[in-house]
Amino acid sequence: MSPTAFKDQQVTLLTLLTSLYDLCQLIRTTRHLGSSPTPNFDAFQSSCHSIKQNLAYNFSSQRSASGSRFDLGDTIARTELDRAIRSLQSMQAKLSGIAYSHERNSGFSSLLYQLQTLESEVLSCFSGLKYRLEVSAAEEKKPKPILKKAKTDEVVIGIKKLDGYVEHLKKSWVEMESEDGKLYYYNCWDEERRVWEMPKNAFIKFLPKAEKPKRRATWEKELEKERERQKEREERREREEKREREERRRRADPWRNLDGW
Repeated sequence: MSPTAFKDQQVTLLTLLTSLYDLCQLIRTTRHLGSSPTPNFDAFQSSCHSIKQNLAYNFSSQRSASGSRFDLGDTIARTELDRAIRSLQSMQAKLSGIAYSHERNSGFSSLLYQLQTLESEVLSCFSGLKYRLEVSAAEEKKPKPILKKAKTDEVVIGIKKLDGYVEHLKKSWVEMESEDGKLYYYNCWDEERRVWEMPKNAFIKFLPKAEKPKRRATWEKELEKERERQKEREERREREEKREREERRRRADPWRNLDGW
């Protein structure tokens, strides 16, 4: 569909109104009206011109207010304008018959009424389209509510990425220690698959190793040994002093024995 479908229909409508006016002028020139006054015919011809100007101005005004989307219209507006075009084509056929002496030159009162009714319907069509476009534009500007996603552990990934993860798991191993202290390795993809030798060209998670004691400087070791020797000398001196005290007591009191007084 053309992006100016509704505008093209409006141009067709105005062209038909011009054609009706020209046919009326042809009928007047060829004197197919007879000698009696023709007020309805005069009013009809005048209305063709004034209605054309009114519809053209109204369309331009509504289009300026609604923007380029007015040129396309919508299904409702295009259907209504198509019905108006068919009505004008019917009037054109009747006037053409009168102009070329195919039909009687009567019925202008009915044609005038149809033309005036058509004008009001087309104006209503224009205003209705403008209203619907405004409502549609307002709905588009409304911010859409942000839906909070529920927290979940599930993650959606592509097949290619999933295959990469599976291949990595198949090459991954975990180091374990058996009851007798021997090391073995089990596969992360298939835990039933276990081997005693370390797999080659694989990803391995090793057991945490015990922290090695920090290496001390030589002077710290010598200082600690000297402190231990000093402690032993003090203990030995205390034992000798205690033995000497006991010996002096026995000499000072010969009646004392080992069990007391």
